[in-house]
Amino acid sequence: MAALTAPAERDGAGAASATRPTDVLSRGFVLLMAALTAARAGQVGAWPWLLLADLLILILLDLLGRAPSGSRLAGVTALWYPFLLIGAYYGQLGVIGLGVAHVHDAAVQHWEAALFGGQPSLTWQAASGTALLSTVLHACYLAHYLIIIAVPAWLWWRAGREASARAVFGIALAFDVCYVAFAVFPVAGPWYTLPAPRVPLAHVAMDRAVHALLDAGSSFGTAFPSSHVAASWCAVLMARRHAPWLAAALAPVVVGLALGTVYGQFHYVVDAVAGAAVAVACALAADPLRRRLAPAPR
Repeated sequence: MAALTAPAERDGAGAASATRPTDVLSRGFVLLMAALTAARAGQVGAWPWLLLADLLILILLDLLGRAPSGSRLAGVTALWYPFLLIGAYYGQLGVIGLGVAHVHDAAVQHWEAALFGGQPSLTWQAASGTALLSTVLHACYLAHYLIIIAVPAWLWWRAGREASARAVFGIALAFDVCYVAFAVFPVAGPWYTLPAPRVPLAHVAMDRAVHALLDAGSSFGTAFPSSHVAASWCAVLMARRHAPWLAAALAPVVVGLALGTVYGQFHYVVDAVAGAAVAVACALAADPLRRRLAPAPR
């Protein structure tokens, strides 16, 4: 713990001052999701429980904001809680998606056919599927979970709390934008709507690992835009200021990740492209938005 808290002490910033913009962003996201859930009350039977969860999250955020700024535990929690929020709302989106039971895959497939002359998520693996390619692209896909944690952690260690908080804010913003899109425009993705590729790659260990993970926690209706691509690219872009070498090292992995979402039939190409666009937009907007949401100096 000492190694993790040292940069915060070196920056001289308390938990409240460093994370306030993220707190405001998180509260706004929770309120917006609550409003979208209430709007779907006629379709989602679990809506009272989802709204109760939203209320409890708002209370927890308020309690976190009142924690002593000098507390090490409060400092760590204040920086990292957006990732817990991301996991909680991914599950909530699955409940909403199953309740609404109406997805817009036909529209996305139409865009895909117009842009690429077919459905690459259906034909690519069948045309050039190999065990090596499958292993590499599925490994890149799994790297998403490491990238979004490793970038802020490295920045905290090497550049200080403020650099880490900046990265967390940008990544959280990318997730928030994607999640709102999922709630408004649910898309199931090719895995649910297109035939499975007729390629005998089930013996590939990395392929099995990814599918085991998705089978255990995938949420219906969360394909467009790809939050995997959006958050991972945003992490890379947020790392460029303080760790350009890290951004350069991770960029090829994230390219493989974007390709893997299509090769593994988890996303349409349009999903991956839209995710990359979200990443760029959020990386550009993150710093100005953080300044706007920061508390006024006293």
